[in-house]
Amino acid sequence: MRILGLAGLTIAVVLSGCASKGLLSGDPPGATETFSVQADVQAAHRRAGEYVRVCHEQRTHPYGVVYQTHQTLGEKGAPNEIRIFKQTEPAKILEIIRAQSDGASASNVTVMVLGQGQWDQAEIEAAKASIQSATPVCRPLDRQ
Repeated sequence: MRILGLAGLTIAVVLSGCASKGLLSGDPPGATETFSVQADVQAAHRRAGEYVRVCHEQRTHPYGVVYQTHQTLGEKGAPNEIRIFKQTEPAKILEIIRAQSDGASASNVTVMVLGQGQWDQAEIEAAKASIQSATPVCRPLDRQ
């Protein structure tokens, strides 16, 4: 019984070293785009949050996949940030959206995606259209 427990612990340690951190792994993202939004940084962040909520968190995805986010409000000039991940893989960041002030009524938004599966250039285009128009524009599920 003791050997079985040690074997299980060894496997868990080995697998935890193999877990991908996604966009936090230090490797360059699959695709990145920075674009201007005619809204202050808080409005741009809210628009990005609405896009993520409608198109990822509340949407029914194939195979029962559930996406969640972690949002951070920037302090002292740091950008506001939204990180998207699968509920079952919280350490693997699939997409990062950052909003940075560019004056009183404008901001720059950067969208980075992993570059695997649905996390590609089309995802960036959907996020960009959503944030610039203030209306969520989700990708069709059949393209994911």
